[in-house]
Amino acid sequence: MTRTLRRWLFILLFLIACWFGMEAVHEIGHVLAAWCSGATVERVVLLPISRTDTAGVEHPLFVYGAGAVFGAVFPVFLWTVACLFRLKIAYLFRFFAWFCLIANGAYIGCDFSTVGPTDAGLLIEHGASRVVLVLFGLIGVSGGLFLWHGQSRFFFPKREDDSA
Repeated sequence: MTRTLRRWLFILLFLIACWFGMEAVHEIGHVLAAWCSGATVERVVLLPISRTDTAGVEHPLFVYGAGAVFGAVFPVFLWTVACLFRLKIAYLFRFFAWFCLIANGAYIGCDFSTVGPTDAGLLIEHGASRVVLVLFGLIGVSGGLFLWHGQSRFFFPKREDDSA
């Protein structure tokens, strides 16, 4: 297998891992918020599309919004910790962070549902402002694109014999 093929295979597999990781972190946000607010978590489903089923939600904006907020912020925190410890694989945490920022930002900011079952639909249904959701989306996607910039040097480094 050639070096280029191995790189592309790694990127493809890492993207798939990022998708499932993003879903898991997003749902953890819902679970933590539900537990903190006294709601009951009935079930968490990760495949094929993730969701968290809750009961007794007294603070719906907190619980339904926490998935996207935690799903965007926690990966950035992980990347920051990886940088502080100067881990050689910090670029992978950065990749995961931009992936989660874009995914959660686009999910909330571009979903124009006005009722559930999506998070944005549930947030709108319980009184969230569409403007706030779009702003969250713009900030998330913009932050993700900012982190994405320059990532190719880690996946496709220039070899010394390529500079001629």
